[in-house]
Amino acid sequence: MANTSVIKYFRLHRGIPIFMLRVILGGLFIYASLHKIHDAVRFKDAVGNYEILPYWIVNVTAITIPWLEFMIGILLIAGVIVRACTIVNCSLLLLFNAAIGINIVRGIEIYCGCFSEGNLSSMTNYSHILLNTIWLAVGMILFILERRRFSHRFLQKIFMHK
Repeated sequence: MANTSVIKYFRLHRGIPIFMLRVILGGLFIYASLHKIHDAVRFKDAVGNYEILPYWIVNVTAITIPWLEFMIGILLIAGVIVRACTIVNCSLLLLFNAAIGINIVRGIEIYCGCFSEGNLSSMTNYSHILLNTIWLAVGMILFILERRRFSHRFLQKIFMHK
């Protein structure tokens, strides 16, 4: 009996945890993008220090990733195309984990470029992989829970009924 009441409660109020996950994950990506956008040269140097990408694509990557993170964050918080954003979000987190892992295996300790240097640990290490994996799990949970194209009925009315 108690188990069915929990399920009924969750079905009625599942929008609350979805909204919280969207705000947390979207806020994280916006926060991570802001210093990269503000100090693009430093982020370009961080991307180049990984020594994974060919030199000619480092600039494109350093410009694209922060704006992609920013847009993902905005769209997640707004509740627009949440599932697509979580797919891109999780793909980026897997990519970041691979890049950090490659440099850990190489024995290269560099500034990761994740956040500004004053926040968290700024050097690549296993804690970054663990933290990215936790955020990856949050993104996967959000993907599973969110089933609608637009999370807010108001936005759905605007975009679906012209």
